[in-house]
Amino acid sequence: MKHRFHVLHGEIRLSPERASTVITVCAILHNLCKRRNIPQPQMMMMKWVEQLHISYFTSEELRNIRVTTADYLFPTFLLPKLEILDILVKGAHFFAHAVKRRRRGRQAGALVRLRQRGLRTPLPGIFLSNVHSLPNKLEELQLLLGNNRDFPSSAVLCFTETWLSGLIPDSALHLAGFQLCRADRDTELSSKTKGGGICFYINSGWCNDVTVIQQHCSPDLESFIINCKPFYSPREFASFILVGVYIPPQANVQDAQRMLADQILCVERTNPDYLVIVLGDFNKGNLTHDLPKYRQVIKCPTRGENILDHCYTTVRDAYHAVPRAALGHSDHVMVHLIPAYRQKLKLCKPVVRTLRKWTSEAVEVLQACLDSTDWDVFRTATNSLDEYTEAVTSYISFCEDCCVPSRTRVSYNNDKPWFTAKLRRLRLDKEEAFRSGDKDRFKEAKYKFSKAVKEAKRLYSEKLQHKFSATQRLCICLEGAQADHQLQA
Repeated sequence: MKHRFHVLHGEIRLSPERASTVITVCAILHNLCKRRNIPQPQMMMMKWVEQLHISYFTSEELRNIRVTTADYLFPTFLLPKLEILDILVKGAHFFAHAVKRRRRGRQAGALVRLRQRGLRTPLPGIFLSNVHSLPNKLEELQLLLGNNRDFPSSAVLCFTETWLSGLIPDSALHLAGFQLCRADRDTELSSKTKGGGICFYINSGWCNDVTVIQQHCSPDLESFIINCKPFYSPREFASFILVGVYIPPQANVQDAQRMLADQILCVERTNPDYLVIVLGDFNKGNLTHDLPKYRQVIKCPTRGENILDHCYTTVRDAYHAVPRAALGHSDHVMVHLIPAYRQKLKLCKPVVRTLRKWTSEAVEVLQACLDSTDWDVFRTATNSLDEYTEAVTSYISFCEDCCVPSRTRVSYNNDKPWFTAKLRRLRLDKEEAFRSGDKDRFKEAKYKFSKAVKEAKRLYSEKLQHKFSATQRLCICLEGAQADHQLQA
């Protein structure tokens, strides 16, 4: 057993660690003596504690310490067991609340992950706000870019009601490190001379390939749709489509929602592999009424006690919305949309599957092996029908393992459903041609791979359309049968 003290020339000296333990014990004894109203030699005790780092005991004194110690220093040993237990429990409870344990390890949370990964997040970090005139907020935006930690590392800035017009050039709205995409209100189409407008600021460190898909302006709805292909994105999302929306307070909400839903469905049909993020000032609108698969992620009030600014995606738990201080004199808070989405690759472990290649040669070899087998051996070696069946099936499985070649395939959770084994072989041929250095061979392999990808996507799209059309026909038949049953009743 390892000693907890040091022995030197017949003397036992306390180490600094043991000295701290003795000090703690003295403090506990002091509190217990005070509780029981027992006289305490406080001055002597404090002097002994102060000199503890140079105090020592001989081995003889240590063996006789119980005999030489005064009786009033051990009051707790004379108490009943229940009272001693009560004192210990209350003391432990007091120390647990008085001394807070420091948490070890790394910090967690969506904001911490965003700061660690920067612009390489699965979904873009977004700041959303209704600014009520953007030009007079530029100085504050530039100040946030210089002093705020999260603002310059955000991938997208989305502002509604910019109140911009053709008289204000893009150079007057420049923010360092961001690319401006704006959609000003058309006075003729909207029948209004002031207000409205949507703009996006795209961080150049996140994406440089930005394309405007559609711009719509009417008295009931203003929408601005852009396509962003960032430098990094998860495999399940080929690109991100951002839809900026502004619905005026006096607009016809149903017509606005219907027009917006038609635009989004058209974009989805054209780009099925893209993730659509719809955000902006909806006022009284709610996109889930027309598109139930879209989920609203902003749960905090954005203007007073109302939630007027919305963000919709088809991904569950895509963002964590945090309100920030409003820009200037705007009556809408600025919402920080922190990505909380986890990639499909991290949600599930890869699945390993073993497949057999049943070629004609393998079938012939297996048939020859089974024909040359003496099956009477299994019948004589077993005593029951169950044992005989188990022995025969085990032998057949053994023959399959020996005669039929197999291959192992690893499938990941984020694999594309249309990416077949043929495409996988063509991709390997393309990589091999690239490593060979033959430009003509690489060009031919690249062309074959691109053509096969388009064909696989087309076939998969037709398969889905056929599946949905069959489901629709079934629903129509069920509705017709239900109507006939009601008429007969």
